[in-house]
Amino acid sequence: MNRPANLIESIEQIVPNLRKAERRVADLVLQDIEATTRISIKAFAAQAQVSEPTVMRFARRVGCGGFSDFKLRLAQDFAVGRMYIEAERKAQSGDVETTAQRVYQSGVDALATAFAGLDDEALAAAASAIARAGKVVCLGVGGSSALMAQEMENRLFRFGLSVTASADAYKQTMLAAIADKGDVFLLFSVTGKPHSLVDAAEIASGRGAVVIAVTVPHSPLAIRAGILLPLEIPGDEVHFNFPNRTRYGQLLIIDCLSALVGALKQPVSARKLHRIRTTLLSLHGHTEAQPIGD
Repeated sequence: MNRPANLIESIEQIVPNLRKAERRVADLVLQDIEATTRISIKAFAAQAQVSEPTVMRFARRVGCGGFSDFKLRLAQDFAVGRMYIEAERKAQSGDVETTAQRVYQSGVDALATAFAGLDDEALAAAASAIARAGKVVCLGVGGSSALMAQEMENRLFRFGLSVTASADAYKQTMLAAIADKGDVFLLFSVTGKPHSLVDAAEIASGRGAVVIAVTVPHSPLAIRAGILLPLEIPGDEVHFNFPNRTRYGQLLIIDCLSALVGALKQPVSARKLHRIRTTLLSLHGHTEAQPIGD
C-alpha cells in the first residue's frame, strides 16, 4: 500500500473534499495530533461523534492499513514536525554565543556518554585484531560514518598497515567477497541498519574475516559483528541544522583504537612515523608538535 510522504499534510489537503462525518474525524485529529496518537479507536470515534467504521475508512483513505497504523504514522510525522518547529523557534531567538555554547555542550555530553559506554575488553580485542590483520577494510555509508571510515584509514596507514576505506555500497560488497581469513572489516554506522554494511559484515565473516562494528547495540549490524564496540548517543538534540553529535563518540573510539594499535605495532610503528616526519621536512621544514602527515 502506498503511503503519504507526510500524513499530517495529506490530512490538511483533503479536508475540503471530505464528507461531513470524515471531516469531523480530520478536524479532531488536527485539533490535537499528540492526543490522537494515544487514544483508542472507540474513544476517538465517540469524541468525533462518528462510528468506528468511519474512522477506519478515514485511516485507509489517507493510505494507512488501519487505526493502529494510522496512529503510528501520525506519531512519527508529529515527532519530526515538532523537531523542526522547535528548532526554528529556538534558532530565531539564538545568537552566535548561545549557538556555540549549545554545540560545545552537545559535544561534551556526547563524549561523556561515549566514554561511559566504552567496553575495555572489546577495545583491546579490536585493537589486537587490527594490529595482526593482513588487511584492514574500513566501511561506512552516509554522513559521519563514511567520514569515520576514511579517517580510520588515515590513522592506520601511518603504522604500515594495509588498509582501505569505502563508502560505496557496491564496492563494499566486492571487498567483502574477496576477504581472506585474518582480514579485519571495521564498520561504522549510527543506526546499524544500512543493508550494504550488514551484507558486507555477513559475507566477510563467512569468509573468515574479523568483523568489528562501531554501532548501536542490538542492531542488525551489531548482531553480525564478531567484535562490537557499542556506541549509543541519545538523539535528543532538537536543532535539525546541527550535525549529528554521534560523530564525537565515533571519533573517541577511533582515537582509542589508533593509540592502542600504534602501541601494539611498536617498534615498527615508531619507525614508520619517524620516516613520515623526516620525509615531510622537505615540504615545510621543521615545525614543533606538528601532527604527522598534516
